[in-house]
Amino acid sequence: MKPPEEREPREMTYRIGWKRGTIVPNGQRSPAAASGHPTDMSVIGESRMQRWNRSYLWRKAPSPGHRTLQVAVFAMPVLLFALFLWMAYELAQHAR
Repeated sequence: MKPPEEREPREMTYRIGWKRGTIVPNGQRSPAAASGHPTDMSVIGESRMQRWNRSYLWRKAPSPGHRTLQVAVFAMPVLLFALFLWMAYELAQHAR
């Protein structure tokens, strides 16, 4: 075996889905990065379906205001207790 100083750096390959690439250790740059051209994916145009997906499906969901939520938190137990009493009354009427 060669001492670590004499070994050539090993190139590692990876595959994620259909994409493949290489990792060169010790800070060496890959040939694509050495060319000076940025690999910016934003220059690729989006399709109509992608724009619709981003603008319609992934928009912020509407939510009620703080005051509405506060009223709902306090009103919900009262409404549920009243519903429970009504259901108990109806069951008592049918049990006779």
